[in-house]
Amino acid sequence: MNYVSSTLHTLEALAALRDELAHVAEQHAASSGIVQHPDWLAYEVSSRRDGTRPHVVVVRDGTGRVAGYVPLLSIDHTARLDLAGRRVSVYRGAALRLLGGGVVASEAERATVELVAARQLAGDPDVRVLRIQEADLPNRFAAILSAGGAMRVVPAHLLDQVHWSIDPQASSASWLDAMDKKKRTDLTQRVGRAYRKLGGDAALHTFDRAEDMPRYCSLMNVLYARTWHHDDLPTDWEAPERVALFQRLAAAGQLIGHLVLRDGRPLAYVHGYRVAGTYLVDDLGYDDEVAKVGIGSVAVFQAVRALLDRYPGERISFGYGDNQYKRLLSTRSEPCGSLYVVRPTRSTAGFRVYGPVRWLYRGLHRVRADLRARRAGDVTSASS
Repeated sequence: MNYVSSTLHTLEALAALRDELAHVAEQHAASSGIVQHPDWLAYEVSSRRDGTRPHVVVVRDGTGRVAGYVPLLSIDHTARLDLAGRRVSVYRGAALRLLGGGVVASEAERATVELVAARQLAGDPDVRVLRIQEADLPNRFAAILSAGGAMRVVPAHLLDQVHWSIDPQASSASWLDAMDKKKRTDLTQRVGRAYRKLGGDAALHTFDRAEDMPRYCSLMNVLYARTWHHDDLPTDWEAPERVALFQRLAAAGQLIGHLVLRDGRPLAYVHGYRVAGTYLVDDLGYDDEVAKVGIGSVAVFQAVRALLDRYPGERISFGYGDNQYKRLLSTRSEPCGSLYVVRPTRSTAGFRVYGPVRWLYRGLHRVRADLRARRAGDVTSASS
């Protein structure tokens, strides 16, 4: 069967195909997360005022059916590299940003969609830089894009990161049973200790209905302002576009939020999205005033148990980056990182800097690790 591709460049064109794209995205394991859903794509564009536009490559089969798509945004991008505490710009100009880690397609058609979409992108001389910010490694789509020689893959992360997740479980009980007894006991006892310290009517509440979203966003706005996240990434949880998006996602069963409330006051949150058989823990935080209670990690543990019982056989992803709670709760870890796929031109020559800098940084990192290991060995030998 012949497959053809086309590109959506406007919100109107995206809206016209919304249902067909959503049908693909919501199939089991078809997408890597909610950011690849057409509703999220539309939100990303409509909520920004920086010229971001859709650039969605749609692949159809010979009957006209949408087989899959590549959720890209056309952006003005600056690529920077940290050198000795200074952020050096290596590229500034037009780029495509991939939402998620690859194409959206069923397992049966993924390879075909990847090949057809990659041919269109690699054959378009206007596509000079494509960014995959959160990529599983090795990344299939990046490898296919660069296979013809027109573009090349540039790893932008200095060290590989880790993607932590919980494999599908029959229930929370089976998940807990797989842990060693000490770990299981410690996790369950923390819950009681934390809530005794909080006192009052403190409890974890679930928000998953469309009609809940205005109140949920209001509580999130209050709580988020009291977390350390706010300084790094200020967010208006009550922005009309965000509330409308959350209502659509909740109505479709794709948004489930958890809040610890005490006497109506929010103290901790676990915010996430469920699509294609995976629940992504997208964000979590807690009021700095109750940090010592440990309610943040307790809320995550409670939310995970509830999700495993509510959706047996589905996966829970903690996203990219390392953290102690991810190590404790996960059953799987996989390498991930940040990639660019670039067309070699004068304007993209700066990306050549990444290779030697990564080599030097990794070498220094290995030296430091060896020194720490030797010192730890010396301390052990001395104490014995």
